[in-house]
Amino acid sequence: MNNFVTVRLYAAARSAAGQSEISALPGTLDAILNAISLTNPRLKQVFVQCSFLLDGVVVHGKECDVPAGSTLDVLPPFAGG
Repeated sequence: MNNFVTVRLYAAARSAAGQSEISALPGTLDAILNAISLTNPRLKQVFVQCSFLLDGVVVHGKECDVPAGSTLDVLPPFAGG
């Protein structure tokens, strides 16, 4: 079993990170975003504008639990959206 969360980054998030995918430790959405931001402060600015999908389902609230083996999609606003 995969002990990490796969974080897939799109558009501005991918540009800020310089990569399209990051592995993170499981936890709340907020904890994962904070951990990623520690190593890349530019992402923190992008995350405030993003929507998130957890295994294809929209996440409402950053206290949502993100378990190991799941996929988290980080979706910045796209082309005027």
